[in-house]
Amino acid sequence: MNSKRSLKQLVSMSSKSASRQALLLSLSVLLVASLLNNGLFTAIAATNDDLPPTGMTFEHYPALKDEYKDYFSFGIFGRGEIEGLLYNYASYTPGNEMKPESTQREKGIFTYTSADNAMKAYSDRNSDMLFYGHTLAWHSQTPTWMWDAPPARYGQSGEFDRETALENLNTHIENVLGYYGSRLEGIDVVNEAIGTADPADWRASLAKGEGWYMALGWEWVEFAFLKAAEVVDRNGWDLKLVYNDFGLDSPNKARVTYEMVKDINERYADVRPNGKPLIEVIGMQGHYNLSTNVQNVEENIKLFATLPGVKVHITEMDIALPPGELTPENENNQGMKYAELFQIYRNYAAGPANTTGNPKVIETVKLAGVRDVRDGWKGGEFAMPYDYDGHAKKALLGILYTDKFLATHEYIEPDTDQEQKQIDGVYVYDTGNGDSWSGANIILGNDASQWPWSTTDEDGKVAFTPEKDATYRLSFNYTAKGTSSIRVRWIKDNSNGGYTSADGAHVNSYPYSANEVAKHIPAFFNSGMVNMGSYTLTSEIKLEGSQPADGLIGNIGIRGGGGGNAFSINWIKVEKVGTNGEPDTLLVNWPEGLDDDIHIGRKHQIKGSIRTVPALPTSLPP
Repeated sequence: MNSKRSLKQLVSMSSKSASRQALLLSLSVLLVASLLNNGLFTAIAATNDDLPPTGMTFEHYPALKDEYKDYFSFGIFGRGEIEGLLYNYASYTPGNEMKPESTQREKGIFTYTSADNAMKAYSDRNSDMLFYGHTLAWHSQTPTWMWDAPPARYGQSGEFDRETALENLNTHIENVLGYYGSRLEGIDVVNEAIGTADPADWRASLAKGEGWYMALGWEWVEFAFLKAAEVVDRNGWDLKLVYNDFGLDSPNKARVTYEMVKDINERYADVRPNGKPLIEVIGMQGHYNLSTNVQNVEENIKLFATLPGVKVHITEMDIALPPGELTPENENNQGMKYAELFQIYRNYAAGPANTTGNPKVIETVKLAGVRDVRDGWKGGEFAMPYDYDGHAKKALLGILYTDKFLATHEYIEPDTDQEQKQIDGVYVYDTGNGDSWSGANIILGNDASQWPWSTTDEDGKVAFTPEKDATYRLSFNYTAKGTSSIRVRWIKDNSNGGYTSADGAHVNSYPYSANEVAKHIPAFFNSGMVNMGSYTLTSEIKLEGSQPADGLIGNIGIRGGGGGNAFSINWIKVEKVGTNGEPDTLLVNWPEGLDDDIHIGRKHQIKGSIRTVPALPTSLPP
């Protein structure tokens, strides 16, 4: 029916048909069309038991900041489409503009223009917008001269001198916090200090082999908080000091964080006025996906709530989906995951709307954007409540109508009936196939007498064992589905994140374009590629046996640049290079496997079958 017809026309039509039922039907259709045309569907959603439809733009739904104002402050981390940002968010935290490389790239030269402009853009439109800071001390996006890493610069030795690094740390915090402190509600003083989590030893868990730890050891965290507290308390600001980290849905990492904050706060209990703890807030980065265990999230919030005077902020929140296509099943399941998590957040909210009797510890929740994005952080992973065009997804309904959404929806089991491609020592992961991350691990050794820097997982399988002084070429083809930069890295084992110490220190030191052959690992392929393109990337390296254990050696990992997961690996080859400088022996061929006549004596599993062929000679010393 034409929704533009007048009521008089409808009545006339009904009298001609002599049908009262037709009149009532026509009036109903006119009412619904009028409501849709005038953007008033939200009004009827509030008066019945049905959820509003998805697919409309932000102004047709209640503002997130208004719906949650009595629970916690609802904010954004990083930039986003400005109209939706101003409508939905009560606070803004800059994603990159306040990081050390942005505020003090050159020693002693402080630049605040980027962060100032970002904050002004929002405060000009909303004078009530609150601001948070991110971040003062971090191992990444920080000039390495700050901790006096080689080479020597700015009159520094370049030898991780402790006094030099501590002076640099204090100077940076004094200046950046001194400039922004009066305008902020809180600031991430330290970001992502924990490496491999050992719940029995939080100090050892900080040994990431990179950043401030290299010069200051485990004490660097408390040094940063002590300086930040000095600046804040001297000025009398009401500004929360935050420790921020990812992966705090992991029980082990949460326990390390708890032990660290507990120990530091107890040792410095009398440092701050009015009984304030040195570390006032734990920031739980919410970088989640469909496999995230929400029960772990809740248990870890409850653990942090036992720390005297310590609050919780949910920061950088997103729920990534498999890239490629936004399926109805994944959209539904993302809505479920958002709803489950926000139900937990409400049950531990610091505001008066939380009447559960649970600890009231969550002061703010910050999403990591407004709309889905095609590239950049979580590009192609459909992680936000609105789609590329700004239309609401079920994720928005899960956040706004948490209880009702959970009462009317359930998880839909996706179709995962896919053939598993098995090659010994080669492990390929793809979020598009339901894995929690995308990338690959190539296991090089499990015998310390032959390859002393590398270990396998429990199955003991390896791709091959390298020879001393041999040169190897790694080639792989991938398709960018949002993630258009790739890192080839040294890893300790078959985990995601277990990088060797020297790899972590040099991860961004060797950038390459897609058409170059990398002569170093780690290699950072960060140019010459665009979203939805497919590229073959090549690294060639000589292993001469002098590399230190847990240093610049290990197993080989293929990872998305900046932690991105929106890509698929199509094939992988590893070849030994002969004396003529060209590859002459194929060692790894995923997913097809090796032909019987290429190698003789080594066991190799190909799609479930076992082939036996000659073992590779090994001469690398223990």
